[in-house]
Amino acid sequence: MKKFAILLTLFIVAVAFAAPVAAGNAERPFKGSFSGVVLGFDPVIGDRCPNTPPGKFPVFVASFEGWGTATHLGNSYIFGEHCSYGTVDAGGPDGTYGQGILILIAANGDVLEGTYDDGMGLSGPPVIGFIDRFTFVDGGTGRFTFASGGGLESGFVDVTDFSFSIKMKGVINYSRR
Repeated sequence: MKKFAILLTLFIVAVAFAAPVAAGNAERPFKGSFSGVVLGFDPVIGDRCPNTPPGKFPVFVASFEGWGTATHLGNSYIFGEHCSYGTVDAGGPDGTYGQGILILIAANGDVLEGTYDDGMGLSGPPVIGFIDRFTFVDGGTGRFTFASGGGLESGFVDVTDFSFSIKMKGVINYSRR
């Protein structure tokens, strides 16, 4: 009888510890809102834009940083950069971009990493609207070490002062799928 009680206790403890792991595998809603500044438009150096779509060429690498809030992160910092593309027909930039990297740092220091692609400018200067798809990737820290998920982000850049605003909406999963 004593062995049965010990085994039952061990089973209950194992189930209790396994529950958070199973819960970590669930998709949760993700929303974020950030604003900040464009840091610059740098020439493409080396292999920074190796997967440029057919018929396009990389024009420059745009980078930005900002601050805001996001579910699962609280007050947070955002950094991103991407390859801006052009075509011969457009005579330069055509309003598309991709091969973006995204880094979000939570209030407690946890890092959430992502990529973004399929970007498109939606309007012309001085305020340029945009939309793209983001994907969370392994490589973050803390609870985001094995993050996955993604969604859509949209926003605008004002070229008169190089300010930007981004809204993100999608899902996040804290563990590998």
